[in-house]
Amino acid sequence: MRRLRGEDGASSILVGLLMIPLLGFMAIALDVGVLYAERAQLQNGADAAALAVAQECAGPGCAGAAALAATYANKNANDGAATALTPTFPAARTVTITTTTRVAGSNAPAIRHPFAAFIGIDSSTVHATATAEWGHPGAARVILPLALSICNVTNDFSGTKVLLNFGTSTDCLSPSGAAVPGGFGWLVPTLGTCGMAVDTGTAQTQADPGNSYLAPCDSTLPGLLGKTILIPVYDRAGGTGSGAWYHVYGFAAFTITGWNFNGGGGIRYLNDATAPSCAGSCRGIQGSFVEWVSLDGSMTNLGGPDLGASVTRLTD
Repeated sequence: MRRLRGEDGASSILVGLLMIPLLGFMAIALDVGVLYAERAQLQNGADAAALAVAQECAGPGCAGAAALAATYANKNANDGAATALTPTFPAARTVTITTTTRVAGSNAPAIRHPFAAFIGIDSSTVHATATAEWGHPGAARVILPLALSICNVTNDFSGTKVLLNFGTSTDCLSPSGAAVPGGFGWLVPTLGTCGMAVDTGTAQTQADPGNSYLAPCDSTLPGLLGKTILIPVYDRAGGTGSGAWYHVYGFAAFTITGWNFNGGGGIRYLNDATAPSCAGSCRGIQGSFVEWVSLDGSMTNLGGPDLGASVTRLTD
């Protein structure tokens, strides 16, 4: 009876019975952890690839979309290996990138699981998807409340220097057929600051027809030399004095290289010798129109006209 009641070897039986759940827990802790890490890398790659392709499409075009997606997918993988499927374009100005696992060296599509294999799961493939869109800003927060007539916007983005002269009086026709006075003027920020939010959906924006900029812009202007900013472009204007208004049509990107203004703390004069001169009684701004792509995700209205400025953002 003593032999029948003996417990020798019982622990071996218990260990054997518990090995399966123990291996299952190890699979969860290790193999599943690897999957989560891989998924994060793939998502980073998909996000970066979607933004890069959208930026490329907003500029020169979408011809190199597939190669660009593969490059960004690989760069965001720790082992330098991931698969980016051929980009799809589900809607106008929208791109979707899907990335999947790829094992460096073997190029196998699935990741092997050494511990999960004990519970019947040998390998698995992880996917990630990102969608981005691009367009032209229909609303933006501008740094300088300068308003530019559509008469002065050019399609030359080669870096040619121009002078936007306040005294320009030549009229032109806007896309709506309205005659628009040339030159530029100033918008009136509602909070008395230099920067302001501008929306093409607003019927009209209060304007200051004088050539003096706002005093709060004294501290802003020096930091804009050599910088590219968005300038609201108006296609209609009306009223006089405190009742003056502009209808904002879109936004142009302009690199500032010099200016000669009245207002604020006095005349601020920085002359770009490579641009048309603005000295003496001239009041204007020097620089060049450029093609410019922003990654500012806060710009949700991308329905503006193409005046050289574009925006890309992730939507999913």
